[in-house]
Amino acid sequence: MGRKRSDEKRKEALRQILHRMRENVIMDIEEQIGRHLDEATSQKIDAAMDEGDVATLDLGEDVDYALLEMRYKTYKNIADAFRRLNAGTYGICESCGTDIPVKRLEVEPFARYCVPCLSRIEELEKVEREEDRFKD
Repeated sequence: MGRKRSDEKRKEALRQILHRMRENVIMDIEEQIGRHLDEATSQKIDAAMDEGDVATLDLGEDVDYALLEMRYKTYKNIADAFRRLNAGTYGICESCGTDIPVKRLEVEPFARYCVPCLSRIEELEKVEREEDRFKD
């Protein structure tokens, strides 16, 4: 009974972490879209733009699009984390099967690996990159 109650408390804590992050990402996306629309409207009103203004506008739109794309990717990661939470696999290391500490999930809510496994994976990737570099 104690273990089940502990599991439910952990699951609820993880759910709250994901909800907070999702709300923040949604607010960021809405703010970014709202700011972009406001800027676009004001720029249509100001029809006297020179080439420098147009170039600056294009650069700004590229940056805005990149930021929106990053936020949307984060949103998709959160949605995936919710699916794993409902399936009972969220917060469990995909490599060794141990619980990922809640503190780690607070920092990186869609972490899929515990720190020791992630370190091992990153080290292997580093070795592979080095090997690939010397192949060329």
